Amino acid sequence: MEDKRHQITSKQLRTFALSSQIGLGIMTLPSVLAKKVGHDGWIAVILTGVLVLFSALFELALLKRYKNNSILEINIKLYGKSLGVILNFIFICYIFAFAALNIRLLTGIVSVLILRKTPKIVISFLIALPTTYLTAKGLKVICRFTTLLYLSHIVIIFTFAMIIKDIRITYIMPIAKSDFNLIIKSLPYTIYSFLGFELASVFYPNVVNKEHITMHIIQGVVYTTLFYLIIVVVSVLIFGEMKLKMLVFPIYNIEEAVRVPVIERFDMIFILFWFPMMASSVTNYFFSSYYCVLKIFRIKREKLLIAVIFIIMFIIGVTLSDIQMICRYINYIAIWGIINIAFIIISFFISCLKGRE
Repeated sequence: MEDKRHQITSKQLRTFALSSQIGLGIMTLPSVLAKKVGHDGWIAVILTGVLVLFSALFELALLKRYKNNSILEINIKLYGKSLGVILNFIFICYIFAFAALNIRLLTGIVSVLILRKTPKIVISFLIALPTTYLTAKGLKVICRFTTLLYLSHIVIIFTFAMIIKDIRITYIMPIAKSDFNLIIKSLPYTIYSFLGFELASVFYPNVVNKEHITMHIIQGVVYTTLFYLIIVVVSVLIFGEMKLKMLVFPIYNIEEAVRVPVIERFDMIFILFWFPMMASSVTNYFFSSYYCVLKIFRIKREKLLIAVIFIIMFIIGVTLSDIQMICRYINYIAIWGIINIAFIIISFFISCLKGRE
């Protein structure tokens, strides 16, 4: 019987996937796309959103063929024990790597924007500590915490409403000027910000009302696409592609520029609401890696497992000191994520050939 700490609704799974996707991505995505495709980055966002939507539908179709089974169990049933174990190991390594990279990326953001004189090893520890606490409490508590995501989005929308008078439509003209091949080549960088929906394949058995899961996952992907689309378009309209290329965290630069009566520094409000949400992306992947290991190896000493995973990810995170190395690994993780998603789609067609479970 499934531990009640890990039982969730389809709405909570949607919020879990959203908080996995919309976190660290908004900080760097506008500037990254400006460097790759200029002011047409929004096209890459739409294309990625469409691809992710179709991928999510194939993922759900596969899960529905194997009711109450996660992707880990499906791999065993579909490919046999030996190959299935290898595939599960690769999947867990992907989640591990993603979580460790997110810890290091968030550490870098906090170090640059807030705690400039604090050693990065201390920042990484402070980020990972509440992550382990939430992991020990279970999936249900994590999903409840991630509902704060919507409050942080209200802060972003309020900010954009304050600066709407400063936008310049000419910055986004002419539309679709960039070479389409460049847009296609930029997709791996965009997909990195969309990764997270694939975690639904791990927690599908934990959902108590599976009849609504397709609708909520579709809503989640559409929401993510629209949110990133707004972020990228507004960033271009405010800064223009030339200045946007020179910025690292354009959204934070926008927050710094906003002046609100009574509130001296509105960027502190952004930090208050948004930074916990960026940390929730770390928490979600940390918990997913823990949960996968727990299920595969049937480990009884859960707290010890959490401690071991904490140490491993902490060590990996602090060893990545070079920012260029981090950016290179982000590209690798994006490609790895694309391969995982493609594999899930292929698994669906293989399951169709083998027949329903």
